[in-house]
Amino acid sequence: MKRFAFLASLLLAGCAQGIPDHVALLPEAENVEFAYEPPGPDAYKEIGTVTGVAQGTDTDATTEAAKNDLRNKAAALGATVVTTDQNQGEAVPLTHQLKVTIVGRAYKPVD
Repeated sequence: MKRFAFLASLLLAGCAQGIPDHVALLPEAENVEFAYEPPGPDAYKEIGTVTGVAQGTDTDATTEAAKNDLRNKAAALGATVVTTDQNQGEAVPLTHQLKVTIVGRAYKPVD
């Protein structure tokens, strides 16, 4: 039983790797704004779904990192506006950390 618990903890720790605790906002993402409502279809076109993820011990810093990840990914698609559909924080077992996932929709101006 101890061996199973040890293997399970290694597996969980391995799953947590690769999720950043800090995400720098890229210069091209500085112009990506959050909107509470989807922008009007005459001015903006939805171009895709984006997901920002971060993990850390500080709730505010981790949330900000997930937002930066979301804005960076939206900017890579050419978006200037994002709306959020889901903002979820969950404890990561055996790590004393929080994983924040933000899912949203990216929009760019109509040409």
